[in-house]
Amino acid sequence: MFRSVKNWLTILILALVALAMIVAWAYVVPPLANRLDQQKLTDQRLSARLISETLIPFLNDGTSLNYWSGVFGRRLNARVVVLTKNLGRLADTLGPDPADIGDFPMVSEALTSGNVTQGVVTTSVGRYAATAVPLLMPNVDQGTVIGLVLVIAPLKDVDAAVAAVQRQLFFATVLVMGISLLLGYMASYFIARRLKRIERSAEAIAGGDLTATVAVTVEDEIGQLAATFNIMAVRLRGAFAQVEYERDRVEVLLNDLSEGVIGLSEEGTVTIANPASAELLDEPVRVGAELDETFPPDVAEAWHESRREDETQAVVFVHGVRTLEATTYPVAGAADFTSIVVLRDVTSQARLERARRDLIANASHEFKTPLFSLAGFLELIDEGNVNADEQREFLQLMRQQVDRLRNLAVSMLDLSRVEAGSIEMQPEDVDLEAVARSVLDEFQVQAQTKDLTLVVDDGEPLTAWCDEQRLAQVLRALVDNAVKFSPQGSNVRVATREEASWAAIVVSDDGPGIPAAELPHIFERFHRGSEERATTSGAGLGLSIARELTEKMGGSISAESHGSGASFSVRLPRAPRRRAQNADS
Repeated sequence: MFRSVKNWLTILILALVALAMIVAWAYVVPPLANRLDQQKLTDQRLSARLISETLIPFLNDGTSLNYWSGVFGRRLNARVVVLTKNLGRLADTLGPDPADIGDFPMVSEALTSGNVTQGVVTTSVGRYAATAVPLLMPNVDQGTVIGLVLVIAPLKDVDAAVAAVQRQLFFATVLVMGISLLLGYMASYFIARRLKRIERSAEAIAGGDLTATVAVTVEDEIGQLAATFNIMAVRLRGAFAQVEYERDRVEVLLNDLSEGVIGLSEEGTVTIANPASAELLDEPVRVGAELDETFPPDVAEAWHESRREDETQAVVFVHGVRTLEATTYPVAGAADFTSIVVLRDVTSQARLERARRDLIANASHEFKTPLFSLAGFLELIDEGNVNADEQREFLQLMRQQVDRLRNLAVSMLDLSRVEAGSIEMQPEDVDLEAVARSVLDEFQVQAQTKDLTLVVDDGEPLTAWCDEQRLAQVLRALVDNAVKFSPQGSNVRVATREEASWAAIVVSDDGPGIPAAELPHIFERFHRGSEERATTSGAGLGLSIARELTEKMGGSISAESHGSGASFSVRLPRAPRRRAQNADS
């Protein structure tokens, strides 16, 4: 039933009409009944004082009491009952009304409070509006209740009026739903017929007839859908023509891929392989070769697992000097291969992962040593068995350990910010010599402990277009390295020079130099040379961060070493990049 747009649209219209009529009933009927009930009670209450003042003088005259009770009963179209304080009945215009006085709780409430009490009471024989009027005798005992008048009016007329309104609403609902059913069905049929045309055209295109179109009769949403469908058909024809063209290019593209792609049949034999696969495996991949002949056992197992689970599987293996990743993909279609194996060279990623693991190990060690030292010093100081000199010595050592922790934390934070690209540059014209002197001043204390001389070579004033704060950070890393590896009593020199549209700042030392084998890797992240690992602490992040920051400022950094001493050069543009590029051209 609900698989047809025509049916569920019709049902939706009926449901909305029904909901609207229910809301109308809730808005009209209950408030109407409540207003009529309240009007009845209001009419009774307005007569309360008159009833009380009129009947009090006749409490001992049964004939007059019955007469006036009947007068008020006829005037109010209600039953009037006069009771004593002990609920003895003095008068009652009972008539045909069978209601029991015990059904009206306002009697006891009025006798207790001395106030007029009203309410609507539902009994087994109907609903009633009841008002209890206490009778007071002011000249005997001020405010004393001596009796009560109960006025009871049936609410049959109210119920009849409400029922009439409900009948009218019901007849209106039936009429409106009938009209809505007819009109909704006609509108739904018209909409469904137009959608059916689009469906038939879609089936024709699915069957291969790309010339099928839909007539656009009305320019509404469905008309727009039909127009869009026709545009899609035109584009499909162009797309199929493009597929024919692209199919001819696939082989060329496969041959140019840097990843190796190997197609395997259902039995696990090679059916196709691109040239990159032969290069990565260091030997040609022969068509018809078995899986076990081409790949190591791990890859063969991943392929079998991919076949069993019908999902992609990946495995990393070492092949000679390379680390390769083989990913197997199930393939659906009529090709002569049912799965492919894609080979990627992940040697650099593997090296980076090893470097990250080394970083974690180094960081854990670097954090552990100063933390244990701090804990030991604090424990000794806390015991109170050290004199003032020893305390000062301990505090000095503790400051050194805190500096180690801070430097490591700052380096790791800088690396994470560089990797996330969250460092913002504020480039301006920066005096290179002024920055160099400022940075060297920060290292004077360290230099004095090794009797080093920190020198800035005098030259012509030279500026570069860069971020002064980040340039200072780069120079700190280079000077820190130079001070760390310089022998006792040697020099650390900083010089500036102009290179066409570039400005260079060079940091040199007289240290042991950098081995030729390690020189290409010194700017890699987490790299620490063998000499550095043996003699110094650190995570191997400083030079890597320096390179990242320099490149973000549009420059480059390089290192040279010829046996004795090392030299690091930072090249920066002398003007904003666009102007610098124009000057180069």
